[in-house]
Amino acid sequence: MLNASNFKSNSEQLTQKRVEMVMQYVVYCYQKMIDEAKTYRKDIFLNETKTRYNLEEGLSEKFVNDYLGIWDNLNYYKNNISDKPDVHLFLNYEPKQSYTENDTIKDDYIDIKVNETGLSEIWGKSGNQQQIHLAIECKVVENGYSEYVSDIKKMCDRAFNTPRLNFEGQIAYITNPSYTHSSVALGINKNLTTNSEIITNQDLKPKIIAQKFDSSYFSIHKRNHNQKLFSIYHLMFDYTKIIV
Repeated sequence: MLNASNFKSNSEQLTQKRVEMVMQYVVYCYQKMIDEAKTYRKDIFLNETKTRYNLEEGLSEKFVNDYLGIWDNLNYYKNNISDKPDVHLFLNYEPKQSYTENDTIKDDYIDIKVNETGLSEIWGKSGNQQQIHLAIECKVVENGYSEYVSDIKKMCDRAFNTPRLNFEGQIAYITNPSYTHSSVALGINKNLTTNSEIITNQDLKPKIIAQKFDSSYFSIHKRNHNQKLFSIYHLMFDYTKIIV
């Protein structure tokens, strides 16, 4: 007879495997952007009043529209990354997922939401009837790391009203040429050590998830509302030559 705890462990392992495939696809799209020498003028991300740059939102939208959601790239995922060619990826930017805080329902806007049918199948077979997705939060890293760490705090704090994976994704759009992926990871780790509101079981450590890409990291934290552990895949993308 199949032990429930063993099945849970197995489903978690299968979930992590598929999450890593999705993150590998994200890296593939970034590498394709680099190979194509893609650039964006910074001024196209100015808001209507020309008072600030909506860089984070604009870059995530461009990444989804120009690379992550492109048919040829999605087929590459199915045929070259996924171990199941019949799976499908659906990506959206800035959709919302509600959470409850102080008995009030609020909206959390996800920078990049990924639905992968292989993940849905795993969770459906384990008894979950609602849609499941991988959330990828994105931040421009240009002057310090506090905003990037603030997204980790949100992941720790927010009690979402629909299922949330125990794996999350984060992307750093590095626009400061004096920063490297390793210096950014070090800066984030230093910030985490002084943040008493984030329980970190493992700080950012290098984790290779794609060939010819060494700018990926992995950390483990604890949800403040239910004390459950969750993991984050961090991708450090060099955008210094992409933003012009």
